[in-house]
Amino acid sequence: MFVRRFALVLALAATSLVPVVASATAPAKEHCVLLAHRVTSVKPYEVVERQGRGSSTRLAGAEVFVQAEPGLTAEWLQLTVERHLAQMKGMHMGDCALDLSGVRVQVDSAGPGFAVKIIANSAGQAKEVLRRAELLQH
Repeated sequence: MFVRRFALVLALAATSLVPVVASATAPAKEHCVLLAHRVTSVKPYEVVERQGRGSSTRLAGAEVFVQAEPGLTAEWLQLTVERHLAQMKGMHMGDCALDLSGVRVQVDSAGPGFAVKIIANSAGQAKEVLRRAELLQH
């Protein structure tokens, strides 16, 4: 009887320590949430602005194409990215395209995957978003 209880306590202790040990040995470095998916391409995200009869095109950020995965929807990817944006406040991820103040994200279905538009506030910020987004390609 004592041996069975001891074995049960030992087994429970081992299973409860595994996550603690794993998290203690894992590197503390955070990564961009988009690295959890296969990025197939990145292109500049441009918007057309109308001025009277004319129009002009300006760089507004980056459009990242993420390959479809079983169970992944545009809504779920949007939610995941928005959660990542909220968690990043106060953190610094130098090469994450989402780690710039005021960026917005829009996720749309795009054929065999999803188009993740990372939209910046200014032209300078848009160039930096595009530079960082290009680092996501495998």
